[in-house]
Amino acid sequence: MKTNARPRAKSTRRLRVLLADEHRCVAEGLAGLLAKSARSVLLVHDGEALIEAVMAGQVDLVITDIAMPPFSALQALRSLRQQGSDIPVVVLSTHGEPLIVREAMQAGANGYVLKQSPSSELLSAMAEVSAGNQFISPQLMASLLDAPEALRRLTRRQREVIESMAKGKRTSEIAAELGISVRTVESHRQSLLDLLGVHHGVALIREAERLGLIPVGPYDVHLATEDKPLP
Repeated sequence: MKTNARPRAKSTRRLRVLLADEHRCVAEGLAGLLAKSARSVLLVHDGEALIEAVMAGQVDLVITDIAMPPFSALQALRSLRQQGSDIPVVVLSTHGEPLIVREAMQAGANGYVLKQSPSSELLSAMAEVSAGNQFISPQLMASLLDAPEALRRLTRRQREVIESMAKGKRTSEIAAELGISVRTVESHRQSLLDLLGVHHGVALIREAERLGLIPVGPYDVHLATEDKPLP
């Protein structure tokens, strides 16, 4: 008889783990911890080395931070999935914003653990994803379930635009950086204003931060996000 039972979590002791983090001290400390629970731990510090090790069949599971040179771990993950790799991947990050978590899972991650979590949580994630399950830090689940409709409707390009706005970049700078026209940036900006129900750029950034669409950070209201002062 068929059942929909969740596969039992596996032991991590036979796993060859790839740990990817650009911060070497952090990676080495975590590798020491993982060495007690895995068969082996391979350290890499950039996205290219991550892809190379996985495609060479050197590892059974990947634990990776998001930010790495020369491209993010999410770009590396998309590349792996496009090349047919189904290796289990756990993202280990300080970022708990719902949009970032969702983007990681949509890129093909099997698990998402906060770096602030206890080590037992990471070990649980490793066991779950290696068994074919998904794992997300429990403290993230509530925010994901409560995420507003705007979170589900925001496109990747809109997120890129609003993140650039939050850095105080002008419309022309955003257009050049993203390789799109000024008119397209203005269109995205207006769509964002309509989507979040606000009327000017500063309010847009504040509302996006409140909803967890972008990380909370300093924002200089005197820096224009268009080529004319904000209304």
